[in-house]
Amino acid sequence: MRVLYFFLASALLVSMHSCTPPDRKGYVKQVDSISNVLENVAGPYEKLNLDELQAKVDTVNKHLDFIQENYKGDMKKGIALELMSYRSIRKLIPEFGKRRENIANSLTVSREQLSTLKKALSENSTHDAVGNEINDEYLKKQIQQEKTINAALVKEIEFIVQKSDSINNRFGRHYNQAKFWCDSIATSSK
Repeated sequence: MRVLYFFLASALLVSMHSCTPPDRKGYVKQVDSISNVLENVAGPYEKLNLDELQAKVDTVNKHLDFIQENYKGDMKKGIALELMSYRSIRKLIPEFGKRRENIANSLTVSREQLSTLKKALSENSTHDAVGNEINDEYLKKQIQQEKTINAALVKEIEFIVQKSDSINNRFGRHYNQAKFWCDSIATSSK
């Protein structure tokens, strides 16, 4: 009878131990860390007036196209140098509209992925939405994937934030002069 009791008690302990949810605090910290890095750069990016930035780039293009189409004669060196600096604005963020859309989509997806992963960890979920077992190997792979994806996204966001300052500064320095030349060319061609 004692032997039977010992086996039952041992089986109960093994069964209770196997039902104890794994400690996933380390994984939660890693997900929080990825999320914090992302949000630290997303905040300043989302405060940018991207429509205004796009309007400035569009204005530069419009001015340069107008000058190129309507300027008669040889351009003075001073004007050419000023226009070269003004032209550089449109090259600071190549394909700005496309990049802006990609960042918006990537931010949405990354935030959702990180939130879902953290929720699964907090609830000690055993399987993901498509039936994959959530174990250490799975979590390491998912967290590494999130680190890689978000590192690229963070780098792209930082690039846009940095270049937006350059666009604003150069636009502020050159806009009035470029507008004056456009207005002068328009007046002289009447």
